[in-house]
Parts: sequence; C-alpha cells; structure tokens
Amino acid sequence: MLPAAEIEKVVVEEWCAILETPDHHLDDEFFALGGNSLMAVEFVANVERRLGFAFPFEALFVEGTLGSVIEACRGADAEAS
Repeated sequence: MLPAAEIEKVVVEEWCAILETPDHHLDDEFFALGGNSLMAVEFVANVERRLGFAFPFEALFVEGTLGSVIEACRGADAEAS
C-alpha cells in the first residue's frame, strides 16, 4: 500500500499536467476545467502507470473533482493491496 501523500502527489501532478494548470483545489471538476474524454483516458493511463494499480476510471465521471479522484485512488490502492 502506498502512502496517502504519494497518491495525492501523483494525482495532483498528473491533474495539473493534463489540464495545463499550475493551480489546483480539491473541489475543482475535471470537465469544468476543460477536460474531455481523450484527456481523461490519458490522465487515467498516466496515474495507473505511476501508481502501479488500476485507477477507478468512473471516478472522473461520477463527481469528477480532484478530491473525489484522490479518494478513489486511495480506495483502489487499499483494494489492490
């Protein structure tokens, strides 16, 4: 199981990179910030590659906030362990 801070760091870095924004807030919504389905696929692939476990893709479509994505990744990591 990865440390929660490491998961958050990776998700935030990939979020900011794909959305081309230096700023982030936990209540930011992926699609409201200009994200689209192709960017979502790239974001998920990058997060999965860096964290080493399957990312809950639907997390981007249910709430779609940065905070909800981080929490979904933490849950996926716990399940994978």
